[in-house]
Amino acid sequence: MPAAIVTPPARQPALERADDPPTGTRPFFRLRAIMKQGTAAGLPAVWEQYATIEAAREAVRGMYANDRVLRVLIVTGDVPPRFVEWVER
Repeated sequence: MPAAIVTPPARQPALERADDPPTGTRPFFRLRAIMKQGTAAGLPAVWEQYATIEAAREAVRGMYANDRVLRVLIVTGDVPPRFVEWVER
């Protein structure tokens, strides 16, 4: 009687969660400012992308030199952005 031939089960494709970042991308952070008057669009720091949370915190310190800035929050660069933290004066 010939030996039985056993076939291995088909490999299931790896599933990715919808909220997982794409492979090969690094997260980055952005700043959002709450202003007394006007908009934050004139502040160069809100247009930058920060690679680390420490770099974002350092940029916030410079933003607080502007009297019109009331508070600053750090968000992720995701779409939609996710809240990370408030940075106090």
